[in-house]
Amino acid sequence: MPARPRPGAPRELESAGPPGFAQGVGLVLALVATAGYATGTGWLGNGAADFAPGTAFLNAAFGFCLGCEMYMLIRRSTCKIRSDREVPA
Repeated sequence: MPARPRPGAPRELESAGPPGFAQGVGLVLALVATAGYATGTGWLGNGAADFAPGTAFLNAAFGFCLGCEMYMLIRRSTCKIRSDREVPA
């Protein structure tokens, strides 16, 4: 059986910043929900616990990562953007 050629290194790598930030947002939501339930503040625990799966559904169903978009908005507001660069479609 002939050996298949190995694929080369990827030409483009995704930045680790947005997905890492999105995971951090999920962690914060889980901690807020846990704290809400632990302190008897059910509305806070329920709100945070309901929001996290909603954002996961957006990502799974529509490919819309809310945490990644938040990261880009925050970064855009804190960094000066060069206007001479084209944004790929």
